[in-house]
Amino acid sequence: MDLASISCPGSRPGLGVGPGVGLGPWARRRRGSRSIAVVLALAALLPACKPAENEARREPAAKVQNEPQPARTIRLELVYGSEKQAWLVDAIESFHREQRAKGGDTFIEVHGTAMGSGESITDIVQGTLQPHMWSPASDVYRPLLQDAWIAKHGAVGGASDIAEDARPLVLSPVVIAMWKPMAEALGWPDTPVGWSDILAMSTNPRGWASVDHPEWGVFKLGHTHPEFSNSGLLAVLAESYAGVGTIRELTREQLDAPKTRAFVQQIESSIVHYGKSTGFFASKMMERGPAYLSAAVLYENLVIDSYEQAERPFDLVAIYPKEGTFWIDNPLVILKAPWVTDEHRQAATVFRDYLLSKPVQTRAMAEHGFRPADPSIAITAPIVPERGVDPRQPQTLLSTPTSDVIHHALEMWKQTKKTVDILFVFDRSGSMKGEALKQAKQGARDFLGLLDDRDRVSILMFNHSVPDRVAALEAVGPKRQALAKQIENTFADGGTALYDAIAAAYQKLQRQALQDPRRIFALVVLSDGVDESSRIKLEDLQRRLTPSSEMGTVVRLFTIAYGAGADPKVLQSIAEAGGGAFFSGDPATIRQVYRDLAAFF
Repeated sequence: MDLASISCPGSRPGLGVGPGVGLGPWARRRRGSRSIAVVLALAALLPACKPAENEARREPAAKVQNEPQPARTIRLELVYGSEKQAWLVDAIESFHREQRAKGGDTFIEVHGTAMGSGESITDIVQGTLQPHMWSPASDVYRPLLQDAWIAKHGAVGGASDIAEDARPLVLSPVVIAMWKPMAEALGWPDTPVGWSDILAMSTNPRGWASVDHPEWGVFKLGHTHPEFSNSGLLAVLAESYAGVGTIRELTREQLDAPKTRAFVQQIESSIVHYGKSTGFFASKMMERGPAYLSAAVLYENLVIDSYEQAERPFDLVAIYPKEGTFWIDNPLVILKAPWVTDEHRQAATVFRDYLLSKPVQTRAMAEHGFRPADPSIAITAPIVPERGVDPRQPQTLLSTPTSDVIHHALEMWKQTKKTVDILFVFDRSGSMKGEALKQAKQGARDFLGLLDDRDRVSILMFNHSVPDRVAALEAVGPKRQALAKQIENTFADGGTALYDAIAAAYQKLQRQALQDPRRIFALVVLSDGVDESSRIKLEDLQRRLTPSSEMGTVVRLFTIAYGAGADPKVLQSIAEAGGGAFFSGDPATIRQVYRDLAAFF
């Protein structure tokens, strides 16, 4: 086979990300990672994604009308981190076009699936995914896949080096994205800013008043959940390095030091909530402005993208922490797995070489804000100060710890992270009868299982009436079985007083938030129907939900539209008014929806 003359039919990789958060139009080009596998507790930390859900994220290769079909087609499956989805969609299409133009008897057809780097590790190890190529967000994932594969399979077929063949594709530094006026109040750009400054703002009870801006309220930080997302994991590692005061060879002993734990805990005290998608934070920052977040851990290319939104409240700028940061290098790995043949490997090498060619690398920079992996390509627009970034940065890079240290850092984070109070509002109206209620119950029990023992939960079941008394919030640890039994024992009956139930629950949680601002407060609402019994009107409910962030005790509202009978527009508007996120699901997907929701906490 002459791979130099291979041509390819048209194809377009999957664009969806399965059930989950509505990101808004600006963020459709950028989706963050969904989960990260931790080698020593892979099954416990990460749920597997069902094959059907992976298929939902993939589109079949497009066929050109009246075009002669090739005598032979090699189909390549590529699983890649969704932070580079827009670039790879374009690059795969252009790869197919250019190969078609050359002609030939053999065609390479690349099918892309965008999903979280950690989630893909889980699925590859469990065998629910069998890609030929894999491109996580960061090289930090390669040893995790390697160790997880060996732990599960051993050196099956000599494949202990399953992820050895890798080359970086495009680069972007991890940054603290902050509104320009707020960054300037901290001394940027004349004074280096870093995690120590975030710590000072997080722990100062006067908040922004400490730098003469009382009108900005408290400091509010966002980063994704480190067990679900690359940027969240790298944020925790960067905080840990800063707490230790080093940039190389982080150790378990350093992570266990009281100084390090206190440093991470104090920074995490300013977290608004976590999340599964870096793109979600970028999008919501732009939509909701500085009242929602003062700063978020993002990638440099997302800061560049933010300048495409004309109605932004202020400019975003990228802070490259003075203590050091990481690159995401988006390696493309040609897997050495039992299902990858020599023919697949040769074809994958052709595709990877195409992605690393100068024209494609240049387009990745010019059109998508990534820095090229090819050092011979000069850094030019849009990586310029006018887009809030500095091409001379980062000056200090942190080394990637071993997989054992990464696991330990996550365990330390779980012990020090901000805990959550969740009031779970569950629709048990008559329309929930049958399979719908059965799957909703199972999903809710799964959700309880993913919460930390220190988190506190209360459940409000409603139909056409709302209980006068809402049960007290109690720690999940000793009450997990009792809460699961409460869910299991409910039955479907009556109508739907959705707005009244939300209003009562929100009022209860708001009172709790004022008493203890050190926690995350979340209202989680699941409904499968349209309101028909409430005394309060939708407009009045939305006014009550508008968050007041002066004291930093905001209750965030998350809604789940369950099944065809729910009103997604109404539930999405309620989530937006409550400063949270909207999900949609059905009996087949509700368990995955709950797992996605758990990433916020």
